[in-house]
Amino acid sequence: MKMKEALQGYDYDLPLKDALNDPMLALNKRLLAGAACGAGLDAAYFGTAEMLEAFEALEADHRAGVVFGEGYLAIEAILDACSPFQMRLWHLLNETPIATAVQDLAWLKAVTLARAQMQATLKDAGAPFWFTPAIDLVEGPTATEMMAATSPFDAD
Repeated sequence: MKMKEALQGYDYDLPLKDALNDPMLALNKRLLAGAACGAGLDAAYFGTAEMLEAFEALEADHRAGVVFGEGYLAIEAILDACSPFQMRLWHLLNETPIATAVQDLAWLKAVTLARAQMQATLKDAGAPFWFTPAIDLVEGPTATEMMAATSPFDAD
């Protein structure tokens, strides 16, 4: 069997699924891996990287005794943007000790980078590339879309 044939239909979520099912991995990391399953290759990596930078800045603000510093503003911007993937990360980490959250996000960033880099590996092997993010498979509106479209505060 040729490499191209062996890699055809590669599941880009495989490293995340492996982490999700690894009983030796901390529960937070397993949950974060599950949250990244189905996210676009770039969206998962860049969304995680942005969240990590915001958490690192928030931790630095805390160490410096700054309440409304760069980290606070970065987290506020992420929450205002309401990216579904980043909101999943936020809800999994918002009550986690900040140092642990930073370590877990750094781990997830490395996993999502390796996941995204598989695209280049497959391309080099001549395997066709296609990945459909989970959001593109949704057949109707999601609860998030419905809630964002209607707000009691928008009514006159």
